[in-house]
Amino acid sequence: MTSQARPCRVLMERLSAYLDGDLGAAACAHISRHARTCPRCAGLIRTLQQTVGICRKAGQRPLPASVRARARSQVEKLLGRVRD
Repeated sequence: MTSQARPCRVLMERLSAYLDGDLGAAACAHISRHARTCPRCAGLIRTLQQTVGICRKAGQRPLPASVRARARSQVEKLLGRVRD
């Protein structure tokens, strides 16, 4: 692994804790500094922050019964394929 790839790997390993606010100030500052210089990691952080936001909003409304039924049916089909 190149020395340039290491900060990206470290960021990815700690990304969940970073987004959840579970890291200390020094670790957060390190990740923030890296993200300012690495467009790839900055994009990953933005995308995951948006995804978390969408999921939080979506969890506030119940799914319509028809959507739940279709999802359940598809999961059961997939599980049936795995068991076979």
